[in-house]
Amino acid sequence: MIEQLTKTGFDEEALAALPPTTPFVETIRKQAFQEFLAQPIPSQETEEWRYTDLSDLEFDFRPFTEGGRAANLDGVPEEILNAAGVVGERAGLQIQRNSEVMVTHLDPELKAKGVVFCDLDLAIANHPDLVERHLNGLVSTDRSKFTALHAAFRTGGTFLYVPHGVEIAVPIQTVTWTDADGSAVFPRTLLVTEEGAEVTFIDRYVSPDLARALSDAVVEIYAGPNSRVSYVVLQEWGDGVTHLAVQRARVARDAHLRWLGVALGGSLARAEVESLLAEDGGSSEMLGLYFGDGDQHIDHRSLQDHVGSRTSSDLLYKGAMKGRSNAINTGTVIIEQGAHRCDAYQTNRNILLSETARAHSVPNLEILTNDPTRCGHAASVGPVDEDQLFYLMSRGISREEAQRLVVFGFFREVLDRVDLEEIRTGLERAIEAELAKED
Repeated sequence: MIEQLTKTGFDEEALAALPPTTPFVETIRKQAFQEFLAQPIPSQETEEWRYTDLSDLEFDFRPFTEGGRAANLDGVPEEILNAAGVVGERAGLQIQRNSEVMVTHLDPELKAKGVVFCDLDLAIANHPDLVERHLNGLVSTDRSKFTALHAAFRTGGTFLYVPHGVEIAVPIQTVTWTDADGSAVFPRTLLVTEEGAEVTFIDRYVSPDLARALSDAVVEIYAGPNSRVSYVVLQEWGDGVTHLAVQRARVARDAHLRWLGVALGGSLARAEVESLLAEDGGSSEMLGLYFGDGDQHIDHRSLQDHVGSRTSSDLLYKGAMKGRSNAINTGTVIIEQGAHRCDAYQTNRNILLSETARAHSVPNLEILTNDPTRCGHAASVGPVDEDQLFYLMSRGISREEAQRLVVFGFFREVLDRVDLEEIRTGLERAIEAELAKED
């Protein structure tokens, strides 16, 4: 049984009760705590938050809940290992339970090549030269009340560094698991690749259904020159979890970043996903898949920011909504002044599987250069096509099976672009499970 600290709320006493850390982090905590106190809860009166109402959110969660330590994977509870997927097909695996990292494993051959994969606090202590110049460089602590809260109370988290020219063929993964009602967790990933490096990293957020919990997540990715980075985030929180995330990447010269964001869980889930194409020749591919049911609220905000010339970005997000669920997708493409010959596109499509489900799609283009560019967007919201159902049913297929086939056909465009067979198969199973749920 995990001992849970009884202190609730985010105040000076709770801040002082956090596990001791380095002077560098202590300074960040104190500054961020003052920013948290000074900032208001995001309001629907602002454009950024107009679709998500947090006015009733209470800040009475436990800031720190013990998770325990394990000498190796044999000491990790089976239900958490099951959430990690195919453990044998990982170059590295880290398990965080509640506020603590339980165990981290990295292939010794990669460690010998200079790859660093560990608890973020351990990385700050052992590799300050790598961490300090990158942490909070893309997502500032004062970006919002929740990024300040994250910086003040974060414990655990993941640091991954891939040196110059190192190519990692097998994925590295972190699983963040919470099973403590009334707790707050602060998932944190800092991923840095040097020139010519290649890596696939999987972030997985999982929990059982809870009465209430808060997930306040931040991801920063630095894709070095001519590197290849694939980042997969699987948000599978149980009911009762409020999930707020900011994921921001800087793409250097001739680098390529591939995102895959999946939102299946949580009662309220909001993610801000941003690609900064900072140098010439960089590119990003942003894929998203979400499936809402019950009263779920799913809010995605994406940004494709082209600063460098000859940069390209492509976004494809697809969602299915049933029950009384609600989805919002707001996508913005910016071609900055001085950026030349850029190519950007965004597509968001939604399918409604009940009369009470809702979805909104808000595409935006900001072209600030006179140079020729290729930019475009497409968006759609609508129910299952009755003509497609009729065609399938006329061939002896039941209505339920016909709808299943239509939904899978709808998602196929995203699924076919998922390179990892394990992830693609897992998503197909998750879609089957969602379709099987009662409205």
